[in-house]
Amino acid sequence: MRMTSVLNDRESKSENSGGHFFELLKVEFRLALRTPFGIGLGIVLPFVFLILFGLISSAVPGNVGNSGYTVLDLYVPTIMVIGFTFLALVGLPLPLVRYREIGWLRRVSTTPVSPSRILAAQLIINLILALATILIVIIGSELIFGATFTVAIPYFVLSVILTVAEIFSLGIVVAAIVPTQTAQQAVSGGLAFLLMFLAGLWIQPVQAGGVLETIMYYSPSGAAVRTLLDSVFNQALPYTTLVTLVVYTVVFAFIAIRYFRWE
Repeated sequence: MRMTSVLNDRESKSENSGGHFFELLKVEFRLALRTPFGIGLGIVLPFVFLILFGLISSAVPGNVGNSGYTVLDLYVPTIMVIGFTFLALVGLPLPLVRYREIGWLRRVSTTPVSPSRILAAQLIINLILALATILIVIIGSELIFGATFTVAIPYFVLSVILTVAEIFSLGIVVAAIVPTQTAQQAVSGGLAFLLMFLAGLWIQPVQAGGVLETIMYYSPSGAAVRTLLDSVFNQALPYTTLVTLVVYTVVFAFIAIRYFRWE
């Protein structure tokens, strides 16, 4: 009943304001705060991981394997990617799948608000949350655990843009092909677990070795972590990982555009 009331309120506000996008964005953000599952996983969970691996790094000083990085060094980009992953796979597709399942996207197509604006609003909200995740992880690791990064700003900005574009494109794929909220939760949960593993949450690629190391490095989350890791330590980004991220983005975007349905 509350959800119906809020949705009707959104339709009324959008129509009264002539379909102004800013009004839609405000209402969508209010709805996101009322169902903060994606926000919690995308922001709170990275903070929890930051504390956990910061404590581990303090207790286990030195480099991991032959990587030349400490535990905290290796896990800062991993934590950021995990935050992006939950925002993209939970925060982004959940409202879109819900709106389609209850017929809201079909209804809104008859109002001055284009359904594409709802997608744009969700993207903006989750991009803002992704920025918050970056600030929490970078600033928190420096202030709380004394991490010292030599961030190459151009490299870092490029790696963040490519990483977010890739992972959010995958989130839109989920929104495009999953028919119900129940199915979305199962698919998003399975993908998030897989991407966390490939990002090196439980075992780093250098520790895995062999074929598994290569798979992890060139997986969607693994390539993102590797690119971010190089950028926060002022190293040139490997062109192979850049190309990998671009290819994944193009493929995911094509699938999302091809199969997305408003009803």
